[in-house]
Amino acid sequence: MRLSLLGKADDDEAHQDSVWTCAWTTKGDLLLTGSVDETVNAYKEVDHKVKRHHNFTGHTLGVICIATDVSGEFAATSSLDSSIRVWSLDTLDTKDVIETNPSETWAVCFNPASEALQIAAAGGSNNNIALYNCDQTHVPISSLSLPVADEKFKKDRFVLSVAFSPNGQRLACGSQDGTVAIFDVPTGKFMHSLEGHFKPVRSLTFTPDSKMLLTACDDMHSHLYDVEHASLVEAFSGHESWVLSVACHPSGNSFATGSSDSKVKLWDMSSRSCAQTLSEHSDQVWDVAFNVSGNRLASVSDDKNICLYDYQQ
Repeated sequence: MRLSLLGKADDDEAHQDSVWTCAWTTKGDLLLTGSVDETVNAYKEVDHKVKRHHNFTGHTLGVICIATDVSGEFAATSSLDSSIRVWSLDTLDTKDVIETNPSETWAVCFNPASEALQIAAAGGSNNNIALYNCDQTHVPISSLSLPVADEKFKKDRFVLSVAFSPNGQRLACGSQDGTVAIFDVPTGKFMHSLEGHFKPVRSLTFTPDSKMLLTACDDMHSHLYDVEHASLVEAFSGHESWVLSVACHPSGNSFATGSSDSKVKLWDMSSRSCAQTLSEHSDQVWDVAFNVSGNRLASVSDDKNICLYDYQQ
């Protein structure tokens, strides 16, 4: 398995500030990126380079997270302006805006198994995950709270990351204190925590079979967990600074990480080792994302660059 750089977005089509998040759509291989410049860009691959297709505006502060739904028709973004914006990728317009209290929305993701357009929003300092049905109301339909043994430690549970399992049965969230919590989606009940991290868990993702969870943490490690048995399977080390993002390949055979050491690493799941290190960025790599077919990886960074890589198994 190997990644090779195909190209970067041209300066006149790139963001004007740090790029913090990226996600691919399931329809049309559209790459979405969100930036501190308050905008969301949509890119398409043209002649092995990323060419801007559209620029979405509406947020009034930096864009923290982007998620796309399984139909490929919608995207959701969270921002430092405390809002969630839902975008139509067909009409390229704003579908909905959900206003939240300050610091109550950090990361967002879509429920892949919900018939409604359901979004989970990591509650930041609110210590919970709010679930919204976009077609119904701007008020959460339910809220999942992280257990806190002592109220004085509640502020340390700032929720930074959230992910649904592909089968929609489990929801995982990562916190500032290193807690990784697993919830049962049908019942909304807390199941257990996954132990091993003690610093902020900034990104997490399930494997395609929904059985395992990958995490990215400020302790410079990425962990692989058995979700149902709450056991640590492997701790991956190699980055020289915080691991900021993790993305699993659609085949489940590999995964990629981005770090504040400015590196992107490709990891082999079978050998549990680093297969490749890429140094195309000159600053922190905030996010990495594979497309649905698995032949492309994107990475975004504080250096404002959007890198597109070819993936060969």
